[in-house]
Amino acid sequence: MVLKGTRTEQHLRAAFAAEAQTNRRYLYFAQQADIEGYTEVAEMFRAAAEAETGHAFGHLEFLEQVGDPATGQSIGTTRLNLEAALIDEKNEAENRYPEMARAAREEGFDDIADWFESLARVEAAHASRMERALNEFGNSR
Repeated sequence: MVLKGTRTEQHLRAAFAAEAQTNRRYLYFAQQADIEGYTEVAEMFRAAAEAETGHAFGHLEFLEQVGDPATGQSIGTTRLNLEAALIDEKNEAENRYPEMARAAREEGFDDIADWFESLARVEAAHASRMERALNEFGNSR
């Protein structure tokens, strides 16, 4: 059966995003538990985060047949993954974060706008590293 365009594809995309987000939230929660001295709670959050990563990877494995959830590009091999990641990093640097910064500044959130602008610069650096890796990829074998 063809997965592309089905409700199941939409569900896999939503589930992947939710599991990935939960992973990061739990790692943040673990950090706070560490700060407050709750080592066992921090360890519980880290273990749960690792499980959420496994769930997200499972969803992504099924999504390989329809492409990267972020870019729609083919994924699976290292070369394909680099290409998809490069597209996403460039989009974050050139479009997504600058637009978010503009909107935040318009609404009077200058500190948040500054944060988004700094992230745009970081994403541009990520894109440069990925582009170099992709350019060198064929030469490494």
